[in-house]
Amino acid sequence: MTHPHRLHATAAALSLGAARGRLTRNAEAEAAQIAAEALEAPSVLRSTVYGGRHASGGHSDPTATAYLVADRPFRVNQWQALADDITAHLANLAQHLPAAGRDPLDRIRAAIPAMRPEIAHATTTALVHLDEIARRKLRTGPDRSPLRGVACPHCGERQLMVQTAGPIDAWTVVCATGRLCAGTGCGCGMPGAVEGVAHIWWRADVIGAVAGAAPTHTE
Repeated sequence: MTHPHRLHATAAALSLGAARGRLTRNAEAEAAQIAAEALEAPSVLRSTVYGGRHASGGHSDPTATAYLVADRPFRVNQWQALADDITAHLANLAQHLPAAGRDPLDRIRAAIPAMRPEIAHATTTALVHLDEIARRKLRTGPDRSPLRGVACPHCGERQLMVQTAGPIDAWTVVCATGRLCAGTGCGCGMPGAVEGVAHIWWRADVIGAVAGAAPTHTE
């Protein structure tokens, strides 16, 4: 049976994966821009030589321009720097996991189903922290969409949110009220209900429950 801490860890891994993808795209675009700026230097030098009134001296001195170009540092690709920093933190988290050489976030996600609940909880905390750093830089919020017309299995309010990062069969549902599970006897229907944990369900199970179907996730 899926433990809520593992569901939260899976959702956090998928969310961070989506954020890293956006960082990568921004880093590639920034790298292209930096390369284009570097190519501007020869054109500046040529315009000084051929466009100036004098071959040397004063503002038309190509030697002076060459020094200015040479001394100008290349602009740092901040998107790539952040992406690399996050990958380094993930590599540290995944250092004891199998499949060394693969992307560390992929290794972490593959290990989540077998994690002890307390390890999954610590993993969630670390991944959420990195995800928040990335999304602050990206100026984007969590990948969530309202699950309209469906009441929360716990509180009955219609404030459920689908966490839409990753493949659709891995989407999870949380309640925007943020009310915590009361544990055994909570009545929330959350697999392996644990007191004090934020409610989370597989999307397919929530939709299936509304339709009268049995839960589809039992791992």
